Amino acid sequence: MRRDHRVPVVLAQQPPHEALRAWTRLFLDYVTAKFGMADALRAIAATGGNPYGHSRDMIQAAITTLMDACAAAGTIRTDISPTDMGAALEGIAVTSAMPEHRERAERLLDLTLDGLRARS
Repeated sequence: MRRDHRVPVVLAQQPPHEALRAWTRLFLDYVTAKFGMADALRAIAATGGNPYGHSRDMIQAAITTLMDACAAAGTIRTDISPTDMGAALEGIAVTSAMPEHRERAERLLDLTLDGLRARS
């Protein structure tokens, strides 16, 4: 599984929960860029190529690494799996990937991350 090279950087620069928050913003930037390239990606797929390659594996590995760091720091719930978090991020991406929906996407990311926080 390929790793997202940004994860160690954000974890080294910030506490785990803030690193997770920062990475979700990078993810949103990535999805918005992919959305803008949708026609080109479809053309590549039509030729038999896989324009997404290892993206899903890299994203899942990044989410897992960040959530593991947050869990070790005691800042997030441990009953939510990285797969569930990935599904939530995909849902936000599907509904809010266009640049004009960035504010909504930010609110949804905040809502998701706030729901992930550890309970007292």
